[in-house]
Amino acid sequence: MRSLLLAAVCLCAAIPAQAAPETPEINGGFDLGLGVLDNDFYAAAQAYVSYRSTPLDVAGQLPLRLMLTGDDGVRIRRQDWDEASDFTRLLRYLDWRPNDQIRLRLGEPTGVTLGHGAIVDHFYNATDLDHYKTSLAFKWQGPRFGVEFFNNDVVNWEIMAARASYRPLGDTQSWVRDLQVALTVAVDRAAPTGAAAGVDETNQPITLRAPLWLYGVDADIPLWRGTERQLLLYTDVVAMSHSPAFAEAPNQNTGGWHVGVQLQLPAIAPRTNLTMRLEGVYMGHGYLPGYFDNLYEVERFQAQAAQNPEQRTKLAWAAQNSGPLGVRAQVDLVADSAWRFTALLALLGQDGLSTQLWLATPEMAGLSIHAHWGQQHLQAASDMGAISRTSALAELRYRIGAALSAVLQAGTRWQALDDGYAARREVYGAARLEWRL
Repeated sequence: MRSLLLAAVCLCAAIPAQAAPETPEINGGFDLGLGVLDNDFYAAAQAYVSYRSTPLDVAGQLPLRLMLTGDDGVRIRRQDWDEASDFTRLLRYLDWRPNDQIRLRLGEPTGVTLGHGAIVDHFYNATDLDHYKTSLAFKWQGPRFGVEFFNNDVVNWEIMAARASYRPLGDTQSWVRDLQVALTVAVDRAAPTGAAAGVDETNQPITLRAPLWLYGVDADIPLWRGTERQLLLYTDVVAMSHSPAFAEAPNQNTGGWHVGVQLQLPAIAPRTNLTMRLEGVYMGHGYLPGYFDNLYEVERFQAQAAQNPEQRTKLAWAAQNSGPLGVRAQVDLVADSAWRFTALLALLGQDGLSTQLWLATPEMAGLSIHAHWGQQHLQAASDMGAISRTSALAELRYRIGAALSAVLQAGTRWQALDDGYAARREVYGAARLEWRL
């Protein structure tokens, strides 16, 4: 459970990394608590330790859940440790930054975005209750060249994406020297083409699958730049290549065109930064802006809408969206490297409104809050109460003493059933003991 909330904290609303300590730090802790997953109660214990130095930040953990109710009696929850990828959770994360140009991260993805987010946009994968996945992300940015790479699971990958960027006029002295062009290639090698009855040996819904490829070309250039200020104009052209197996999205090749502006401003209050983005999208039939996004794991299997209880794949609801135009917007407010508020809004054709909100606060009077709330395909106000369209995660922490805290966590999780995925509510409370060397 705690790894789920860690991902929620670190999505696109993650607090910017603090400067590495001059001397290495070793920290650790232990959580002991009780939780409820719908009507099933469990006891949880987790030990963790971290090492932090100038180039390296690494942490390990041992999370255990003891089910107290259910048909199988009291037991360690077997779904937490029944496949190879589950054991990678012992590595909580590894973050290597030898300099300002290179970063390598291994662990749960913390809101991965490539480029302007036309293909990979604030991706994470912690919604699945029974299948843990450890991802790999790498970035290198030189004066003129840059490379980004992302893999969603180092054990049994489904998603792989890479982006290469280049500044062709970087050796000039004119304002066009910052023009950047880039190429992105991504694949979902097991994209669901349709649902079938039952689950497989790993308790995943049995689905018909086929590869799905995405290719993107993008460019951006600052129209205005000053001290901590920038107005960026950008455009992306994306092609989506469906396999012939996609019967629910019969156009085998489709695509979209994105045009947007991004404004970055310095302090609107002391030590505060504001970034705003507004983007228009033209969508070919069956095209999905930001295919790998924050709700990717939910959308690819879940039911499309309350009035249509049949399970629909992500490509199926895209094929049913007949509106060709859309708008995406983002607001990101960071204050004093401790507060952060991020809002993402998308109105795509006739698909309705999708929203994402993140909030992170520093500790005030002993209390800190980290929260995420997201909903998709809202056609009416009544849709806001549907858990099948909601991803919600929150952690409230109250510091009792120098080493002791009380933690309350709540959220929605997704689990495979015989006829597809179902959303489940989870609440967890714990005492947390921390230490530092």
